[in-house]
Amino acid sequence: MLLVMGRERFLLAALAPMAMGAVLSLVDPLPEAASLALLLGSLAAVAALAVREVAPALKEPGEGGWTAGLVALLPFGGFGTAPAHRSPAGPRLTGSLPYALFGLATGVLVLYAALGDVLAGETDSAVAAPAAVALTLSMGPAEWLLYRFRSDSLAGLRSSNTARDFWRTTVLTVAQCLAAYLAALLALSLTASLLWPHSPVPGGVRLAGLLLLGVVLWTGLLLQSFGAVTGATAVCCAAALVQTLLIATRTGDPHTAGLAVYGAAAVVQAVLVCALLGRATAHR
Repeated sequence: MLLVMGRERFLLAALAPMAMGAVLSLVDPLPEAASLALLLGSLAAVAALAVREVAPALKEPGEGGWTAGLVALLPFGGFGTAPAHRSPAGPRLTGSLPYALFGLATGVLVLYAALGDVLAGETDSAVAAPAAVALTLSMGPAEWLLYRFRSDSLAGLRSSNTARDFWRTTVLTVAQCLAAYLAALLALSLTASLLWPHSPVPGGVRLAGLLLLGVVLWTGLLLQSFGAVTGATAVCCAAALVQTLLIATRTGDPHTAGLAVYGAAAVVQAVLVCALLGRATAHR
């Protein structure tokens, strides 16, 4: 919520204590009470900042104070509240359904990257666990590269003379940003594997699957940031469903199946990115 409303610095400040605690715990494990306090403190700070941004009544005395602000966060208002004074209607709740499905589908894909070994009947999950850590940490570079792409694409729009020139510039910018994200994901994966106890360095199939999943996640976020969430949602939901069926029926090796699923989804979303974002109207 804070990211959507452009309050990245507030979010960074709220999460900084928890992040510092996590770094310190790598050197010397913190007491459980301190770890819990840092976690709950960051959670409370993020929630308070979100309420402050979303509920204008909290910042405007005379409009209902805290009660009105909290009621404003509810999708249908509070029980027993009078509907006499209503603000202009916002987007319908169904309009957010593709975003929810996109988040659910990508979460399922990341879950399989972390627990695919266990769900497939294998007992050793130490190999896959660093991949989930790497994907989580890579969301920082991913968000920065999304901002970088938007800035560079707008610069390319101003400098291009023809639609074909702009398309080539956009594709080149996508390739550069995607390559930078995959490099960061690879570095994070190898680092996490080295630091994770009893975890070997991932092999070629695992690394290829992780990188292809990274392509799916980053291109999906890119499409979502430009309002083309329907296509990204359809691709990610289909990929999550197919991988679920493959694991449930124990069809083939889970890593090879995941590689095929991620590869197909990555190709489809790459085509969508080049087709949709190569048009100047998508950047207005």
